Amino acid sequence: MKKRIFLCAAVFVFISVFSFSAIAANKDISVRIDDSPIRFSDAKPIVENNRTFVPFRIIFESMGAKVDWNNDEQIITAKRNDRTVVFQIGKQEMKITDGDKYTMKVIDVAPFIRNNRTYVPVRFASEALGACVDWDSQTKTVLIVDADKLTNQYADKFSKIDDFLEFVGGSYALEGYIKLDIKYKTLSEKIPVLADGTLSGVINPQGFDFSGTLVFNTDVMKAAIMSNEGKVDIGQDIEKIIDSLSNSSYHAIKNNLENMFYISGNVFYELGLDTNVWAGLNTEEYSGGFVPLNESSVLDYIKKSVQNVSLISEPDNTVNTVKKYLDGILNIYGDDAFVMSEYGEYTLNTNGETNLTLYYDKNEKIISSKIDNNFSNNGILCKTSLQTTGDSQSYTFYISGLKVCDISFTVNANKLAADRKPVLFPNGDVIDIDLN
Repeated sequence: MKKRIFLCAAVFVFISVFSFSAIAANKDISVRIDDSPIRFSDAKPIVENNRTFVPFRIIFESMGAKVDWNNDEQIITAKRNDRTVVFQIGKQEMKITDGDKYTMKVIDVAPFIRNNRTYVPVRFASEALGACVDWDSQTKTVLIVDADKLTNQYADKFSKIDDFLEFVGGSYALEGYIKLDIKYKTLSEKIPVLADGTLSGVINPQGFDFSGTLVFNTDVMKAAIMSNEGKVDIGQDIEKIIDSLSNSSYHAIKNNLENMFYISGNVFYELGLDTNVWAGLNTEEYSGGFVPLNESSVLDYIKKSVQNVSLISEPDNTVNTVKKYLDGILNIYGDDAFVMSEYGEYTLNTNGETNLTLYYDKNEKIISSKIDNNFSNNGILCKTSLQTTGDSQSYTFYISGLKVCDISFTVNANKLAADRKPVLFPNGDVIDIDLN
C-alpha cells in the first residue's frame, strides 16, 4: 500500500513539474511601457532569431507616435514631435530624422509581415523613439520606459551648462602657437625633446584638424643623448635623425566621437612613416573629465546615455529607476550644482577631478570659461586645462606615468571665422601606437 502511495505521489509530482514547465515554455511574451502592460489582440509578440518582434502600430501609438503604412513600398513611418522613424519590410536599416539631424542606423534584424500583420524588432523600434528597453527573462517581459518623455521634464534645469556648451561650441578657426615638451625615458635618465611651432586649423565639438610647423631644439637633444650614453658624439645616423627635426611639419586630427588622435608629417620621416601614413592613438583612457563636452546640449547627452540604464533591478518600477538616473545627472550638472563666488563667477566640480568656471558679464552672458581636469588611471596622471574667451583659446596638456615618456604641450591661439569643418578621419594608412 505504501509503495502504491509513493508511486502515485511520484507520478503526480512528475506530471505537475512537466505541466508547469510546458506552461512556462509556452508563456506569451508580454510588453510593459512605463510599467503599464500593453494588451495585444489577435497579433502577439513573437521571437525570431533570438529577437523579439511586436506588431508595429500598437507599440508606436502607445508611445504617442503617429503611424503611417505605405503598402506599395512596404514602409512603416512613425512620427512623434520632431522625430521621424522609418522602417522598410525586409531591410536591415532604420532611418531616423530628429529635427535637422538625419541618421541611418543598421539593425541586425529586419521587419517582416506574417498573417497580414507587420512586425518590427521591439528594441530598435522603441529606442529609435528615445526609449530605454530591457528584457526580463524570468517573466518573458519586454520592459520599456519612455525615457525621452521623462528627460524632457529636465529641459530647463541645465541652463548654465548649456550656456557653456553654446559658448565653446560651433565651428571656428584657430591660428596660434604651440610649445612641446616630451621627456623620453631611458634606463638612466630622461631625454628632453623640446619644440616650438605654429598651429592653424579648425575645431568644433566633434574634434579638430590642425597643421603647422615644429622647430626642435636639437642641441638639447644631442647633449642629453651624449650624457646618457657617456659619449662625446652620438654617431652619424642618430645625428641625421635629430637634424631632420630642426624644421618639421605636422598634421594632427582629433576625433572626439571615437576618442582617436592622429598625427603625420615629415617629423616622422626618419622614423619610417611615409607621407600617407598616420600614427594613431586611442585617447579614451586619457580623456576623463567633462562628459557632455562633445554634445550641443546636456539634454542631448542625457537622451543618449539614459538608453543604457538597466531596468532589471526593479522590473515593476522601471520609471522610478530611470528617474533616479536622471536625478543623479541633475545633481552633477544641474544649475543648483554651481557655486557662485564673491567675485561673481560660477564654479562646478563634477566629480572631484573636474572644475568648470564660468565668467558672466552684467548682462548675464558668458565672456570666458575655464575647464580643468586632473585625473589618474592605472598610475597615469593626466592634467588638462582649456580656457576660452570670445576671441582666443588656450589649452595645456600634461601626462606622466607612461612607460615611454612624459608629455606636456601648450597651445595659445586666436579664434577666427571658419570656412569649413574639421576633417575627423586621416586620408591614409594608420599605424596604432601605444604609449605604454
